[in-house]
Amino acid sequence: MASRAGGTDRVSTKTKLAADLVVLGRALVRARETRGLKQSEVAAILGLPASYMSKIENGTRRLDVIEFVRIAEAMGVDPAEIIRALQKDLTSER
Repeated sequence: MASRAGGTDRVSTKTKLAADLVVLGRALVRARETRGLKQSEVAAILGLPASYMSKIENGTRRLDVIEFVRIAEAMGVDPAEIIRALQKDLTSER
């Protein structure tokens, strides 16, 4: 039986990207730890609960580009630096 949102074989974007979101989370953890910051410190700078960073770093929450840039800035990191590390990690994962 087809659902209203598509066919029975439809897979959500979150499901498709699940492994990549974990890789992104690891890249963010490395960037944060390199700066000697805790999740709670970055979350406080952003004015968000610590669970926000935890979900991102665990790959259970998707980010849009604006959130990504704000997180990088909160950590004092050039977003492009994290993207380069992410590209390298994603390439080696495949």
